[in-house]
Amino acid sequence: MHQPVYKDPFTEKYTLPWVRLHAIKAYYDMPSVLKSYPGIKVNINLVPSLVEQLVDYASGNAQDVFYEYSIKPAAELNNDDRAFILKYFFMGNWETMIKPYPRYFELLLKRGKTTSTIDIDNTISTFNKQDFLDLQVWFNLSWFGFTAQTDYPELVKLKEKQRGFTEQDKKFVLDTQMEIIKKLLPLYSELHKSGQIEITTSPFYHTIMPLLYDSDTARRSMPKAVLPKRVSLPEDVLSQLKLGRQFIIDHLGIEPKGLWPSEGSVSPEIIPLVREAGFEWMVTDEDILFASINKDRAGELLYKPYTATYKNTGITILFRDKGISNFISFDCARYSLREEAVEDLKNQFLGVQKYLSNKNMDGIVVIALDGENPWEYYLYSGKRFLNSMYDALSKSTDVKTTTISSYLENHKPKDNIDNLYTGSWINKRFDIWIGQEEKNLAWDYLGSAREYLKQNAQGLTQEQMNKALKYLSIAEGSDWFWWYGDTFYTVNEEEFDRLFRKNLKKVLEVIKKPMLDFLHTPVIALSETQVNAQPLDFITPVLDGIATDYYEWEGSAVCYSTSTTGRHNPEPFIYKIYYGFDLDNLYIRFDHNIEKIRNEKYNVYFAINIFDHSFEYRIIIPIKNLLDTKPYYELHYAKDQIIFNFVKISESIAIKKIIELKIPFSDIGATPDMKLNIIISARDGDVELEKYPAKGIISIVIPDQDYTKKMWSI
Repeated sequence: MHQPVYKDPFTEKYTLPWVRLHAIKAYYDMPSVLKSYPGIKVNINLVPSLVEQLVDYASGNAQDVFYEYSIKPAAELNNDDRAFILKYFFMGNWETMIKPYPRYFELLLKRGKTTSTIDIDNTISTFNKQDFLDLQVWFNLSWFGFTAQTDYPELVKLKEKQRGFTEQDKKFVLDTQMEIIKKLLPLYSELHKSGQIEITTSPFYHTIMPLLYDSDTARRSMPKAVLPKRVSLPEDVLSQLKLGRQFIIDHLGIEPKGLWPSEGSVSPEIIPLVREAGFEWMVTDEDILFASINKDRAGELLYKPYTATYKNTGITILFRDKGISNFISFDCARYSLREEAVEDLKNQFLGVQKYLSNKNMDGIVVIALDGENPWEYYLYSGKRFLNSMYDALSKSTDVKTTTISSYLENHKPKDNIDNLYTGSWINKRFDIWIGQEEKNLAWDYLGSAREYLKQNAQGLTQEQMNKALKYLSIAEGSDWFWWYGDTFYTVNEEEFDRLFRKNLKKVLEVIKKPMLDFLHTPVIALSETQVNAQPLDFITPVLDGIATDYYEWEGSAVCYSTSTTGRHNPEPFIYKIYYGFDLDNLYIRFDHNIEKIRNEKYNVYFAINIFDHSFEYRIIIPIKNLLDTKPYYELHYAKDQIIFNFVKISESIAIKKIIELKIPFSDIGATPDMKLNIIISARDGDVELEKYPAKGIISIVIPDQDYTKKMWSI
């Protein structure tokens, strides 16, 4: 069971609610259901980063943005609050958590099924106070699992009530969430000490150990991949292992023997580190086994432990049955009858038992799957399936459940693996976390920040160093890299990117060193999505801050997209951006919201980043300070795309009804046929308020004398 750290390191608030919401669902259900089946033995992996956040919530110290939007009286919500709730309070599996409840589904249909095709600000006016109160309650109520509804029957009554909730109803729902969270860790500890479950753990912040040890090892399974600049931090791998294990000891009172390597990711080099951290065994995927021993899949090879060795250090290793594990994760929820799913599962177990019996051997079948995610896809959060499965296993005379450490007491490994395959439990590769442009850029950010910390370590107190390494370790977690690129999508992708960069920024704040400017630039800005619209003709506008006539900017390209990544901004600072050029200059025009800029409480400035793969220029327009004075812009340059140095002040800009500026190609080293990328943003200090385009970059090719002829011949 795992969650990354959702706490903003600067505000100390949790900006996403997933620890709190999963806590009242799968984190409570999974151990609780076992109490009805004392003969069932289970391993449960608790990642320290999850436990750390559960401790924070249980202590009452956690501040949670989504909780704040939930607890605020519906009558006191302002338009920004309402917009946030309409956008985010339908997050959950619609089939199992929204559609079964008519009122919740009614509110979804009223809002619209996608926020990308509706006008949130106009939709707000169609929701009354009771609608918002019902939505606040339903978002939090729908996440309760089956154990909570058994222990707190009032939750069931509220679901039956459907609508017309009161503020007191909402308070009960939220108070019950916190009450459940306080029960969780004592419950896990109790079951471990009774022997019914065995708690294992992972690196503290769920880092992909082989990649953090040496990112170039990804080539072993991805020989043709384009990788980032090498990152090699074996000392950080060891630290994550040691600190993570110690955290579990301190907060659950148990000493984990087993390790689940994050995402089942292993390599030979991590073996000595895992042993040094105090672990006796670990588990990964069957594909790793058969790639390691270079043999076809066979049960007599899979269902037993091995010793994996590297440089005279060995560790016991077991491999999960991928087919049965994935059957529970992805297939069983689709069965219309839980009995059929359990019967098919039982037949798979019996098939293995018969196979091993024919081989005159016993064996261990390791089932490993996500502890929280599958149950959102099951009706009733998997209650009927889990009870049926555990009941069938309890009655079976052919299959016996066990914890791994108990099994290993009497079944020592007899076979060795001398060259453990380097890979993960997903296709025995690492392309989920490295090898795409965004993922690689995130590794570059991480590597540069770590190197910067090393260079500035001298003179730091131990407290400073430990604190800086904590925030760096959070950024080393797997989840940030999971969501970068086009492999997966989440509505929270901008928040994941912001948290990743904020933890790296916090490292620099702790050591009191200047900010690395590249950390202000979102990683997701450099996705493969690009605005490739090229100007159709040369332009040479008069810089007077007035749209003199239509034809002045005819031939330019236009960017309309905006994104409020920092906070909800229904009125943007910039409505439209034009860009074009002649042979000597790049011209940019902003159609801006001058009244919003005047009234904005923040010290807003506009930034234009112009870059290629090896250098970057940044133009800063301190717009808030220029509305009533002679305008100018600042030009800054970063040869390494990290540290920006001031170059010059330019007065080639006009600010009146519109903003027009000229950037000589000679000032930015641009020559004909060179491709340049552009990102424009509205900022307040380090905080990005808006970005243009919303996702991606503007790409232009510097013109030569034949440019117009080329464009008209295309």
